[in-house]
Amino acid sequence: MHNRGNRDARGAGTVRWLLTLLAVLGLVVGTAAPVSAASVPPVTASTTAVIGMPGGPAKTSLAGFNAGNIISDAVFTNNATMTEAQIQAFFNSKVKTCRGGSDKYGPIICLKDFRINSVTMPADSYCKGYTGAKNESAARIIYRVAQSCGINPQVLIVMLQKEQGLVNHTWPSKWRYDIALGQGCPDTAPCDPKFVGFFHQIYGAARQMQLYMEGKYFTWYAPGKTWNIQYHPNKSCGTAPVRVANKATSALYYYTPYQPNAAAMRAGHGTGDSCSSYGNRNFYNYFTDWFGSTQVPSMTPTGAIATEWKRMGGASGALGNPAAVVQVVTDPNGDGRAQKFAGGWIHSSAAGTYSSLTPVMTAYSAAGWLRGDLGWPVGREICTSGICTQPFAGGIISYKGKSTGVTTLGVSSSAIDREYQARKSVLGKAAAAVTVVSDPNGSGLARAYAGGWVHSSDEGTFSSSSRIMSAYSAAGWLRGFLGWPVAAEQSVSDPNGNGVAQQFEGGWIHSSAKGSFSSSSAVMEAYSKAGWVRGELGWPVAAEFCTGNACVQQFSGGVVGYVKGKPAVAVVGATPSAIAAAAKAQVSVTKGLGSAQAAVQVVADPNGSGLARKFSKGWVHSSDRGTFVSSTTVMTAYSKAGWLRGKLGWPTSEETCSGTVCAQSFEGGTISYTPGKQAVTLQGVSTDDVKTMRAGSAGALGKAVRAVQVVSDRNGNGLARAYAGGWVHSSDEGTFSSSSRIMSAYSAAGWLRGFLGWPVAAEQSVSDPNGNGVAQQFEGGWIHSSAKGSFSSSSAVMEAYSKAGWVRGELGWPVAAEFCTGNACVQQFSGGVVGYVKGKPAVAVVGATPSAIAAAAKAQVSVTKGLGSAQAAVQVVADPNGSGLARKFSKGWVHSSDRGTFVSSTTVMTAYSKAGWLRGKLGWPTSEETCSGTVCAQSFEGGTISYTPGKQAVTRFG
Repeated sequence: MHNRGNRDARGAGTVRWLLTLLAVLGLVVGTAAPVSAASVPPVTASTTAVIGMPGGPAKTSLAGFNAGNIISDAVFTNNATMTEAQIQAFFNSKVKTCRGGSDKYGPIICLKDFRINSVTMPADSYCKGYTGAKNESAARIIYRVAQSCGINPQVLIVMLQKEQGLVNHTWPSKWRYDIALGQGCPDTAPCDPKFVGFFHQIYGAARQMQLYMEGKYFTWYAPGKTWNIQYHPNKSCGTAPVRVANKATSALYYYTPYQPNAAAMRAGHGTGDSCSSYGNRNFYNYFTDWFGSTQVPSMTPTGAIATEWKRMGGASGALGNPAAVVQVVTDPNGDGRAQKFAGGWIHSSAAGTYSSLTPVMTAYSAAGWLRGDLGWPVGREICTSGICTQPFAGGIISYKGKSTGVTTLGVSSSAIDREYQARKSVLGKAAAAVTVVSDPNGSGLARAYAGGWVHSSDEGTFSSSSRIMSAYSAAGWLRGFLGWPVAAEQSVSDPNGNGVAQQFEGGWIHSSAKGSFSSSSAVMEAYSKAGWVRGELGWPVAAEFCTGNACVQQFSGGVVGYVKGKPAVAVVGATPSAIAAAAKAQVSVTKGLGSAQAAVQVVADPNGSGLARKFSKGWVHSSDRGTFVSSTTVMTAYSKAGWLRGKLGWPTSEETCSGTVCAQSFEGGTISYTPGKQAVTLQGVSTDDVKTMRAGSAGALGKAVRAVQVVSDRNGNGLARAYAGGWVHSSDEGTFSSSSRIMSAYSAAGWLRGFLGWPVAAEQSVSDPNGNGVAQQFEGGWIHSSAKGSFSSSSAVMEAYSKAGWVRGELGWPVAAEFCTGNACVQQFSGGVVGYVKGKPAVAVVGATPSAIAAAAKAQVSVTKGLGSAQAAVQVVADPNGSGLARKFSKGWVHSSDRGTFVSSTTVMTAYSKAGWLRGKLGWPTSEETCSGTVCAQSFEGGTISYTPGKQAVTRFG
């Protein structure tokens, strides 16, 4: 039989059953008292014999036991003493192994593993109610009931032990759970069905205690009075007066209405005599053994806990004031003392005395407190860069700011010791104590030895030799990009050379005869794909470094480079030996590079990574595009263009010469020159473009009539060559031919050095009812050539011309070159003009034509009676007031603009000229000149001119 200690006679169950009945009735009928308190005598227990059951720790006395104050109200109702996790951990500590199996009642399940479906209970004046849930553990039910009913969960735990010995029972039968607290279960009758089952026992007993303490229905053990309380159900055993000091003690006597006699007191947990009862004695025994005092002594810290509290600043420090009395803790993880404060806890054990703030305590409690795998604290909280870490016997807890701590099990001094023993021959003697490390990369422990280090984190516990540590330290140790080790150091044997390597969170470290170097995860991705140390790259020969966002690392057989945020690229063959070979072989242009002027330079750049070396007569560059020599002439232009960091990027071909032109291609263009002259950077000009320009003929253009010209201009650099029937131009816009028809206007507009710049598209043939011709687009406009002639048009004109239908619209083909007067520009077309003021959109004026002027001169004769003969050619006018045409006749003028085409007599023109003509405030005419009675007038954009025939005209503005 399981020894759970002596308990009170079940005769007490008769009284308890009666009291429970009263409580149930109280719940059903509200405030109606089921029985008058005065009608129930103080002692009405049955005389069932007491059964002695030895067990529990051997006590020779019960020092501190007070029959009138078994437990204080404050302790009895303190429902914050344990969390659910702490309750579970406590149960786990009491039964390490459950026997299991089954009996006639069902499976044998120990309390720590017991689970049951709870039910929903309504809230009332005694408990806040309970929402039922499936598969709840005993610990969870106890915790939730304690919170609902305001009873200390430790009280419920002790009652489970004193009633049925469930806390440390290793083979409890199912019936023990059904009557776990004896609630509603008299010895003389079956249990009340309302209280059968573990959940109903816990909830019913907790609620019962509150009902007892209320003192409304139960008054015969009321606090503040002296009561004659029996020693045993057998009245002949006698009574003794007890002054009940508080509600909690009163509740315990309602539940078990006997006090221990002298024999029971002397027996400790053992058996007294035939008049002994044990219920309230055992309650006191178990509570003080497991949880400390049943009273509320002074919370003032003492001893080692006081020393640590003062170190933390006392009441004004992070811990604040004490929130509970010191707890004496007995546990397989070790014994000690613990005290709760407003801002955390202090724990004192054989490992030392250490404070733990609330963020740590939240995680510590969730992990089972000191009864869990973490055990007791073994060091102080250490904070670095806002990250705080505290070590425990079985791991660490880390947190940032006020966030909840994170528990990492297995990070411990013992784990470091185990790794040390395995690698003792390499590590040698310890050089420092274990260090607690807090870092954004993660927290853990580390220890230095003569031959290396051991690191322990959530990634595991790994040792690193001095060879690895030299690079690890250079990379910032665990606080750098590498973070913590994630694997053991490994030895590597390979034809490329032998060495050691170790993986970290953010990369690797490799150590060989070439040295010890770290490589980031970005580099490692490309390095691994290239075969790692066993591939063509071989071992690292230098540390990874970055220039801006571009990073590179040199290896025996090449380099690995990347731009942050993009995949790394392995460049096999970009080596110092490749540079030396190219310098020796590529001499067709340089006739030898001369001596090296600097060491090989490792280059990291967004354009790609590689090597470069300067010689007396040029440079050699080696990248994923190849290894190429560049002469001093090319290098002068290359440097001005930003070197390999500019738009040109890395060289992509050898430098070659053909005829009078030398050139070298780059990723972003070409550098070309005529020997003896400065080189010119041709961005966007490719190797194929250069070949095209070097060709002796160009299809329809015929044979070349001049050598290739290397052109340097503010509009951009490029190549140009004249052929019998036109030219070919090559720039960053592309390579395009232009016929002689186009070239006539191109030359007139200043060639590529004028506003048109370089061609941007091929010359195209145009067939249209408005006439046939050719057209070609340039950077700054177009050239059109038709039967009307060849003329250039700026981008400003082209915008309006295109909207008006281009050559296929009413404007037709250009008939004259664009010209400007001040800031006003205009171009004449077959069907009108396009004009604009610089900085403003151009306006197409369809219909402003010489034929429109001739028609108006012939038709509008009501005033002039005929304009007579033309005195000048049609004048194309560019003005901020608008563009158009004008023509002088012997008896007046005709103006044609976007406002229309109108005749003006000499009389009007005299006043119009004085007012500034169309360039003045009046602007262009907007109506015909008409006469009515004795007044003639004509409207303009800015006013009117009027006159009486035979007299001078008068101008009115506005």
